[in-house]
Amino acid sequence: MRTRLLLVLAVLGAVVVTAFAFPLAASMADARTREFVLSRDADLQRFTDLADGYARNGSPGLLFEEASAYHGLYGEAVAVVSTRGAAPYAVGTRLDDPAVAAAIGRALRNERSSGVELLTPWSPDTVVFAKPIGTGAQVNGAVVIVASTESTRSDILLGWAVIGVGFLAAVIGFGALALSVSRWVLRPLEEVSTRMQRLTKSLPFVAVGSGTPGSPSVPGRTGPPELRKLSAAFETMDSAVHTSAEAQRRLVADTAHQLRNPLAALQLRLDTLGPRVEEEGKKSHERAMGEAVRLEEILDDLLALSVAEAPRTKGGDGEETCVPHLVAVERADFWHETAAESGIEFRVDHDPAGLEALVSTGDLEQILDVLFDNICKYAGPGTTARISTGRSNSPEAGPGTVVIVSDDGTGVAPEELALITRRFYRGSSRGETPGAGGHPTGTGLGLSIVEALVDSNGGELLVRETPGGGLTVVMSFAAPAEQPAGRGGPAADNAQEAGA
Repeated sequence: MRTRLLLVLAVLGAVVVTAFAFPLAASMADARTREFVLSRDADLQRFTDLADGYARNGSPGLLFEEASAYHGLYGEAVAVVSTRGAAPYAVGTRLDDPAVAAAIGRALRNERSSGVELLTPWSPDTVVFAKPIGTGAQVNGAVVIVASTESTRSDILLGWAVIGVGFLAAVIGFGALALSVSRWVLRPLEEVSTRMQRLTKSLPFVAVGSGTPGSPSVPGRTGPPELRKLSAAFETMDSAVHTSAEAQRRLVADTAHQLRNPLAALQLRLDTLGPRVEEEGKKSHERAMGEAVRLEEILDDLLALSVAEAPRTKGGDGEETCVPHLVAVERADFWHETAAESGIEFRVDHDPAGLEALVSTGDLEQILDVLFDNICKYAGPGTTARISTGRSNSPEAGPGTVVIVSDDGTGVAPEELALITRRFYRGSSRGETPGAGGHPTGTGLGLSIVEALVDSNGGELLVRETPGGGLTVVMSFAAPAEQPAGRGGPAADNAQEAGA
């Protein structure tokens, strides 16, 4: 790309400079030629006036003296012929010279012509100027000047040399400018490619093969080498990032899975040890049991999170589409007893339209289980949780289905709303119930799992404060293509308020 860019800029610069240099050279030669012709025409007129008396009556007057002086001073020949019987006169030339004879013939025919159009460094050494003596009706003779072009040709050559030097300087300047511009244009591409290579090398897993940064000429890829190299570096980095992310997910899942066995053995030993613990050690034993249970919950949530973040392979429509209202009714019924023990009431709004959403039934069940579990743990007694569904019509995403889970419980502090989906973050304003050993329950991974599941299904998650207190979770999923867009009950109104 750099070579092509340099070639284009250099050719463009040469064309621009040439477009100025050649007309300038031609204009300079033309001006010098006109100056030369005007000077010799003035001299010719002077000698014509002096030769008029000589041609008519043979009286030379100052003619011979002026002609000799002119020849001695400028080295240019002068000749005079008469049609009235006066003897021809010539100084510095011969009348039988073909060029002189031809010029005299033209002048005697009353044809005034010097034959000079444009002088160049390679023009003839002399130019013959001729002019008739007398009037247009009576030609008494002719005057001829054989003018030397050496001085004029030297001036033109010198001017052209100056123009040539300027031309070369301009071309070199354009070349330097083209080189600077090409470096300026391509430097960001080179920096991006270099940084991509460094980032790729810093990752633990680098895919080796076609498309490596050092192989810009990949079969099937066309374009400038710099862009091909950048494309290859990006492909390698993309592959390495995906491989590293997948390896990280596998590591988390494998680690959590491998820790379950020793943890189960530890719990078994703690249970077995329970009856043998003396009174003063029972409190510590209970705390150890609570920590073991909490560790088990963390491992379960880590496994769930790794599964939620794993790339999904799209299957049939039956695996990707569900009716959120039916799933919500089923999960609310499942959590009914647990909610009753915590003083929580679940209400599922009716959805007569039976709206569908592009989210798998299993994923939506897991999402609702996490949200219902959080409500039971943290919302506090006397809380009412409401689950509703409706339509949405986003200008960017198009028609969709909204699932909203809201409660009027303790909620979280407003400044923590943007933080509660972070891994292991637990809001300070939650109404947590102490677990075994006096430690708060929960792992801080629940909403992270919800966010990962919503994202993996192409949805959007919004967490906001419920008016009057509590927490509202809004989940927007795409709707099947055959489902018409429109308003769909209170959930649609809530979604619009959440978006506002």
